[in-house]
Amino acid sequence: MISIRPVQAQELDTVWALVRRAVVHMNELGNPQWGEDYPTRDFYAGDIARGELYAAQVDGVLAGVACINTSESPEYDPLPWTTPRPAMVIHRMAIDPVFQRQGVATALFAFAEEKARGQGITAMRIDTYSLNDRMQALIRKRGFSKVGEIHLHGRPLTYPCFEKSLAF
Repeated sequence: MISIRPVQAQELDTVWALVRRAVVHMNELGNPQWGEDYPTRDFYAGDIARGELYAAQVDGVLAGVACINTSESPEYDPLPWTTPRPAMVIHRMAIDPVFQRQGVATALFAFAEEKARGQGITAMRIDTYSLNDRMQALIRKRGFSKVGEIHLHGRPLTYPCFEKSLAF
């Protein structure tokens, strides 16, 4: 069973080890989206301090994390969004390779959508690297539509951006 809860400060080392395993796996799959420069341990420490990092657990074991908030990258501004602000945004999702393809990311998406609805927010937004085919497939499966592309983190390729209306 998958459960979602806020990450606690004392779990930073465990979260960071999971992220590093996920980065190695992403690179093995031909997706250099993340490296030594992004995301850093400090990003996750900040997410935890703000109460915005959530853990997905499978039978009590940390299986994945995602930062969920309403903060959008400034690069989002010129895109032709069709949903209103504020939007709930998913950042820095990392799933332990051992738990991939077991519904962990889907559970984090569902949690983010319910969190948005609970706050009266009617839009979801997310971006991912153009070479991250697995995440793009999941984003589309969750009902998101592509609105454009941006450049982030000095990477040479683009980051497709997606949105989903949660209008009642």
